[in-house]
Amino acid sequence: MVPNGFQFAGVRCGLKNKRKDIGLIVSDRPAAAAGVFTQNLVRAASVDFTREAVKGQRLRAVVVNSGNANCCTGEQGARDVVRMAELAAHHLGLATQEVAVAQTGVIGQFIDMAKVEHGIAEAAKSLSDDPKPFMEAILTTDLVEKSAVADVRGATVLAVGKGSGMVAPDMATMLGFIVTDLNVQPARLDVALRKAVATSFNCLTVDSDTSTNDLVLALANGASGVEPTDEELDGAMREVCVSLAKQVARDGEGATKLIEVRVTGTSDPKAVAMTIANSPLVKTAMFGCDPNWGRVLAAAGRAGVAFDPDTAVLKVVSQGEEHLLFEGGAPAAYDPKRASTALKSTEVVIDLALGPGETATVYTCDFGYGYVRINAEYHT
Repeated sequence: MVPNGFQFAGVRCGLKNKRKDIGLIVSDRPAAAAGVFTQNLVRAASVDFTREAVKGQRLRAVVVNSGNANCCTGEQGARDVVRMAELAAHHLGLATQEVAVAQTGVIGQFIDMAKVEHGIAEAAKSLSDDPKPFMEAILTTDLVEKSAVADVRGATVLAVGKGSGMVAPDMATMLGFIVTDLNVQPARLDVALRKAVATSFNCLTVDSDTSTNDLVLALANGASGVEPTDEELDGAMREVCVSLAKQVARDGEGATKLIEVRVTGTSDPKAVAMTIANSPLVKTAMFGCDPNWGRVLAAAGRAGVAFDPDTAVLKVVSQGEEHLLFEGGAPAAYDPKRASTALKSTEVVIDLALGPGETATVYTCDFGYGYVRINAEYHT
């Protein structure tokens, strides 16, 4: 399902050794635009450029390259971002201010603009209603393409994204693009996007590192004529964003399983859940299918949030089985072998109840040998 009025393209220009590396999204009419951006102080010029573009509240196109983050590249890097927008605008018959730019890849290398210029020209000739070439063009260390779709009274919300490593949101650590033919005003779209990000990408971590190039853009061109209620818009945006967040965690570098960390109670359950999700000891235990509950409680205890360990109840849920590991301040009577077998699943829930109150859910993955290999060799 693709929203009316949007086209996509993805081509290979040679920034990467293989796979496509230049992508375009184009709306056939001005689209309401909203965005959220990395809070990392070290950030790519494309982030600043696109933040300014979104302030205009209307966009027609997004041009993306993978294979080069174009970050920490000074004035030349900033000029290259503007040139990318100018080239896309030229080939699409648009104004430069109607084009957003996103980039992902290696930090600190100048981008080969000769290749980029050729790639943008070819992408502009290759537009179609198939988003898959674009989805491939934005990948870096990802193993799979990522997308999610929601329906709102016949209108479509489509989200596509990339993310596998350097994922610990302070906004949304990834590139994400949400396009819809719903009729939504920019201010309302901005509110819905921020709500969705708060419970999806900002509840996502792979390795506790916030990237320099993160952004998530939403475009609504109104081509369907459907004006959603606030509940419909918020629900659809959250649905696709949570789906993408889970897909990113599942595709974490070297990961073998998606882990949901659910914490109930305390004044800040999200802080506790995020500390557990970021713990290398918890993540390696999950890789080894080891129900090492002590690592979970130790991580919770250093989150800076007050709770009484004697009231904690810790369970893991996997393969349809619930295993109680800790309660009443002492180990529960569980079968370690059976719990370990259950943890071999590709989806595991760590459920920690610390008292009455709200529940926060954070999405993460395990740490395996592949993570070290990928990141040890990423630059060289």
